[in-house]
Amino acid sequence: MEYVRINQEYDFVKKRALTNYLANSRNDLERHFHSRAHNMLNAIERYENNNLKALMNSIVSNAVAKVNSALEDPTHRDKILQASFESALIGIRTGKMEYVNDPILPILTEEINKRTAEFKNLAPAQESKLLSLTAEQKKFIADIDKKAKDEYLTAIPQINNPGVKMNPKFKAYTASIGASAH
Repeated sequence: MEYVRINQEYDFVKKRALTNYLANSRNDLERHFHSRAHNMLNAIERYENNNLKALMNSIVSNAVAKVNSALEDPTHRDKILQASFESALIGIRTGKMEYVNDPILPILTEEINKRTAEFKNLAPAQESKLLSLTAEQKKFIADIDKKAKDEYLTAIPQINNPGVKMNPKFKAYTASIGASAH
């Protein structure tokens, strides 16, 4: 009779331990999944910001190239340099540089306005398409996520009981995922 009671207690403890282990495993899986999703969203946001910065840099660099080409043109160069000198003198006289009569600023402003005009009335779908990730960026994010998933799936369960670790089934499991039980 006592043996039956002890066996029932053992079964209860075993079921409770298994239930706790499964609940903890589910919580770990949910945490891992949320972490992966969060990492992917952060990476997407970084790539979209980088795409926006690249677009802005191309606009500015093209505008600067336009200014440089105006400065390299011998017919406009002397006029631009003389007007810049006069603008600097006005700034020195007033004690504050406000770029009055600066010949370069209107060229730069006009070029930037011309290049950004097409972006002013974009629909949300067009804006999204403009800043969307490239195929390479998507592949990189997917590869990073796959690596994180594989690392999680091939990790050895956190079990501290040496009896479980030495069990042939546990050893077979760790061998199947390519991990070491030690």
